[in-house]
Amino acid sequence: MVLSYLILIILIAPSLRAGTLNDEFKHSDEEAYFTEIASGHLEALRKAPGVVTVITADDIERSGATHLDEVLESVPGLHVNRSDLSRLEPVYSIRGIQNGFSAQALILFNSMEIKNPFSGGLPAVFRLPLNSISRIEIIKGASSALYGANAFSGVINIIPKKGQDAVKPVAQIRTGSFGSHDLTLQHHYTTEAGTGYFLSLEQQYSDGDNNRIIAQDLQSTTDNLIATDASLAPGPLNTHYSVTNLFLNIEQANWSWNNWYWENNNAGNGQGAARTLDNSGKENIVSFMSQLQYRSIIDQQTSIEGNTYFHYLDGESQLTLFPANSRIPIGSDGNPFTAPGNLINFPDGVIGIPAGTTYRYYFDLGLQYIGIVDHILHFQTGAQSTQFRSREQKNFGPGILTGTEISVDGTLTDVSGSPNSYITNQDRQNFFLAVQDQWHITPDVTLTLGGRLDHYSDFGSTFNPRAGVVWEPSPDFTGKLLYGEAFRAPSFSELYLKNNPSGIGSSSLKPEQIKSYEIVTDWIINPELQLTNTLFLYKASELIKTELKNNVLVFQNTGANKGYGIESEFKWQLDHNLSLKGYYSHLKSKNSNTNKTIADIPRNTAYLALNSDLPGKWQINLSNHWIGSSSRQNGDNRENRGSYTWTTLKASKQSLIPGLKLAVIVKNLFDKEAFAPSSSTIPGDYPLEGRSVWGELTYRY
Repeated sequence: MVLSYLILIILIAPSLRAGTLNDEFKHSDEEAYFTEIASGHLEALRKAPGVVTVITADDIERSGATHLDEVLESVPGLHVNRSDLSRLEPVYSIRGIQNGFSAQALILFNSMEIKNPFSGGLPAVFRLPLNSISRIEIIKGASSALYGANAFSGVINIIPKKGQDAVKPVAQIRTGSFGSHDLTLQHHYTTEAGTGYFLSLEQQYSDGDNNRIIAQDLQSTTDNLIATDASLAPGPLNTHYSVTNLFLNIEQANWSWNNWYWENNNAGNGQGAARTLDNSGKENIVSFMSQLQYRSIIDQQTSIEGNTYFHYLDGESQLTLFPANSRIPIGSDGNPFTAPGNLINFPDGVIGIPAGTTYRYYFDLGLQYIGIVDHILHFQTGAQSTQFRSREQKNFGPGILTGTEISVDGTLTDVSGSPNSYITNQDRQNFFLAVQDQWHITPDVTLTLGGRLDHYSDFGSTFNPRAGVVWEPSPDFTGKLLYGEAFRAPSFSELYLKNNPSGIGSSSLKPEQIKSYEIVTDWIINPELQLTNTLFLYKASELIKTELKNNVLVFQNTGANKGYGIESEFKWQLDHNLSLKGYYSHLKSKNSNTNKTIADIPRNTAYLALNSDLPGKWQINLSNHWIGSSSRQNGDNRENRGSYTWTTLKASKQSLIPGLKLAVIVKNLFDKEAFAPSSSTIPGDYPLEGRSVWGELTYRY
């Protein structure tokens, strides 16, 4: 229905045009036409040696998105899935490359890596508000030549607003369905000399949609087998959240000091840590980063940039793995479902409180030299030290149970620092050296060559090159040929996890490897219409999977994938007040060992968004995502996960009071049933949120 409506708008829009067209085809924000992510220095987006998307603050505000996951769905080839392994956390799947923790996409905040070294992915229950963001730059394809580890499928750099940006102070309140309340307070000050600061406080709270019902979980299966009645299914997913996002930037001349604090307090753990509903589980995550940056032009040919930061990350998961009054087979090692098993009653449930604290120290120094005619040389070196300190309490496991008990209550034993903990304390050091040359062979042709050497204290060294040719025979057409290699460093859990029935680490793991190839055409058909097409191919090897070894699941480098596809994107400025943009993405990805289609990844996705400025200072944004069907895991006999559409409407109006803006946002406008794929343990998949309605009041002063 929505697609038909938008197609109708496309067909009739030319007859509705009035007024003079913009002098150039552009977004409402000129920043959308420049990027740093592809080469390390500012350049025109169309000339960048990469497949790059830029999302500006204006794009975000118009879209109706309220957190990062929603706005990233507007990027061709990027789909935000939901983790079947961990708390329904976001999984940023770029061209179908994903694992359960977003470990194969590198996520940066102001070029600082947002990473949990235990999982290799994002902090648990990560949800990021958007009002402090100036722009988001995304590059797809293997990018370790610039960014090192985990730039495997691509890089997402979230760039916050700064003291030297032209932004107004803001106060915003938003309230909506599911008991949701958002608050933003921002202040900005800049002197004529360039000294300034930007301060932002954002809070988001929600009870979650309690109509996201799970009919059957792992405990349901256990109940059926041993005649108990402990499962909380049918019951809702545990999706409440309470996020605080605080950012302070202070800038003076060449210096920039950035401080970012983020927490999600008493957050729900989705489907439960053991795929068993847990309505009392809580996640408490705190992240703090402090960064100092320095940039200076030494002379007309040389510039330098230094960057150092500290990252503190603490996470504690209060988990009821199996509910009260469950009866669970416990093996001789004290763990659930290990052999030989004995049925034990847990009147208070099977309880675990794993936790960990990360301390990360990072430094890099870069030099850019343009003293050789037609060349831009870039050199960078850096180092990082990561410390992970674990702690754990539980009422099961080695050193606590022997499998001979009859009943076990909720008394917890602290196994922190003992051989019975889920992981020992870990330390990792790594350093790197990167070199890149952009050679303007002719005015129309630029060749980019580069490479980066990374050395890690726990698994050794890896070198990853890149190459790209950008051809611009006319101002209206750009062609690109791109090649890159990348690696993903094994996470601490994959290397060192122990005393855990879901998987045991292997210290002999090697990094995952990938090679990607891309062909890009960017065509400005006329001043109002731009069309970009990308053909891509990748081959990934040494992928880390769990394999059964001596009746124990062990992480091994046994996986290999290959994929290819096309991404077509258009932007159409119909007149001053009406624009359309959209994309279609097609993907074929297979397991190289079995030639089976990769599961849980939509083969086709599409997006279409209409922006309109109407009389009376109204703004309308109507966007529609179509997520195609996906295959099941090998051995899962359920029907393939079907497709769904997701429509968002935002209508806003500037009031008679200067600076005051009112808005209404409706997500899942037509209240469609939509699901994220699950394993067969939860056979009904994971329902997404139903329709939600939000009211928003924004005051800029």
